[in-house]
Amino acid sequence: MHGKLPAENQYSHGFAEGAERFRRTHLEIKGEKHLDLLEQAKKALEAEGVTFAAVSSCGEKKTSQKKGIAPMMEILAECPDFLQGAAVADQVIGKAAAFLLRKGGAKYLYAKVISEHALETLQNSGIAVSYGTKVPYIINRNKDGMCPMEQTVLSVTDVEEAYGKLQEKLRELSGRN
Repeated sequence: MHGKLPAENQYSHGFAEGAERFRRTHLEIKGEKHLDLLEQAKKALEAEGVTFAAVSSCGEKKTSQKKGIAPMMEILAECPDFLQGAAVADQVIGKAAAFLLRKGGAKYLYAKVISEHALETLQNSGIAVSYGTKVPYIINRNKDGMCPMEQTVLSVTDVEEAYGKLQEKLRELSGRN
C-alpha cells in the first residue's frame, strides 16, 4: 500500500477545502450584508432633519429627529434587543452615545462627528467605526463648554455604570423644564 492515499482520504481533503471555501464565502456575504445595513443607515441619516438612523440585523429601520442621546435611550428602554448587531448612523457621537451603542450591542457605526472620548470608549468594543470629523469633545448646545452627557460619563469605564448615570442625568435635566 505504498504510493497513493486511499480514495476516502483524498475525498476528505477535498471536503475540507470545500468547507473552507464555503466559510470564506459565508463570511464575505455576511460582511457585505452588514456593510449594506450601514449604507442603509447612512442613507436614512441624509433625509432632512434626521439625526439618528439604525438598521437592525434583520433589516428593520428606525430614524429620529431628536437630538442628543434621546433616540438611543428610547430604543434601549422600548426594545432593548433592537440594536443587537445593528448598523447605526448618527450626526454626533460623544462618549455617552458610545456607551449606549456598546450597551445595545451595535456592530457598525457611522458618525458625522465623533469625539476622541467616544473613539476611546469604542476601541476594542467590537463595533466597526467610521466617521467624518473627529473632535476633542462634544460641545453643549450653548457652545460654551462640554456636552453635559459626555461630561457625566467622562471618567466612567463601565457600560452599566454609564447607563445608570445617564438615566439619572436625564431625570435631573428634565426636572429643570
